[in-house]
Amino acid sequence: MTLFRNKGSKENSKKRVIRTCCIGEVFDLSLAANKAISSKILGEGFGVSCAAEEISAPVNGTVVDISDNGHTYTLSSEDELVVLVCINADNSGEVIEPLVTVGQKVSAGDVLCSKEDAEAAVIVPDSDRLSSFKIAMGKAKSITDGVIIYEL
Repeated sequence: MTLFRNKGSKENSKKRVIRTCCIGEVFDLSLAANKAISSKILGEGFGVSCAAEEISAPVNGTVVDISDNGHTYTLSSEDELVVLVCINADNSGEVIEPLVTVGQKVSAGDVLCSKEDAEAAVIVPDSDRLSSFKIAMGKAKSITDGVIIYEL
């Protein structure tokens, strides 16, 4: 399956999109280096081997929380879906400086942080709220590439 390209949206469509968080190869969460993420205990989603340093918001919404070390960003989308953006680091003591703050409104594509040679994951902890969803794997060539199409 290939990524969902941004073809515009129909106003009456109930389908919504979660975009990639960075340019790079999109893969199944079961292949993530972090065991908690790969077990999918946190929820459904996808991983990305980031080819660029910028890690961006995959949805329009609000930053609800940022972990102390800057590795995890909790977003609440416009339709109140919780979305986690988790950045895996080789050094567990490494701190990533956030470029956003808690309470800040973000648009899909707004940069959350920067990290070289990162592996990131986008996770939907309350994926059981989704009446349907489809995850696409492949090469994310643009930050506007859709990876999850879902309906509530």
